[in-house]
Amino acid sequence: MTEWNKTQVMMDRLRKQGKIENVGGKDFYLGRSLIHRDSEVDGGVYLGQSEREAIVVDSQKYSGIRELYTVAKNKATENGRIRKDLILEAVFQTVREAMPKQDEKAAEDIAKRYGVENDGKISLDIFIEEHLGVCRHDALLSAAILEQFKKEGIIDGKPSVDRNSNHLGGHAWCRYTNSGGEVFILDVAQKFLGKLKDATEQNKWAYERPEDF
Repeated sequence: MTEWNKTQVMMDRLRKQGKIENVGGKDFYLGRSLIHRDSEVDGGVYLGQSEREAIVVDSQKYSGIRELYTVAKNKATENGRIRKDLILEAVFQTVREAMPKQDEKAAEDIAKRYGVENDGKISLDIFIEEHLGVCRHDALLSAAILEQFKKEGIIDGKPSVDRNSNHLGGHAWCRYTNSGGEVFILDVAQKFLGKLKDATEQNKWAYERPEDF
């Protein structure tokens, strides 16, 4: 059975600890908006169901996302023009090349090295610089780069960082809904890029939201 309550469990945990501040109907953790399904990614912070590093995504303060956005744009450019049909593949490949080492233990070691393993904030750029991450880092970076494309008016769709859990454990990925309502999945950790319906037919991870059925 697939559970979609990881974010809610995280929110409940932080509320009990008095760590969430609600301002204007929006939840903040240590001054940054919480990243959750369908929220904006850039400028926010992403926390776990249980304590681990709190990942800050900020393309204004740190340069990693902007630099990788340029890489993705170049990959999607043909004959001097950006081709929209190449953007998702370009983002997928850029993230895969930026964080080739997919290692949970190494990610935990980074959190311990910086002393952030108990909900302490750490920039996504640290993982970019270390060239490693796991599904949550892949998903955040994919969505953040897609948001850059959207901010420049190159695409009109909506990226999101989704996560759920089942008997295999927890997982996170980037979901992109284009302007026509078609849903695509960018899952670098599990090496899948494609339409949601194709993922379902190929028996990939259970990416379907409850409302997709």
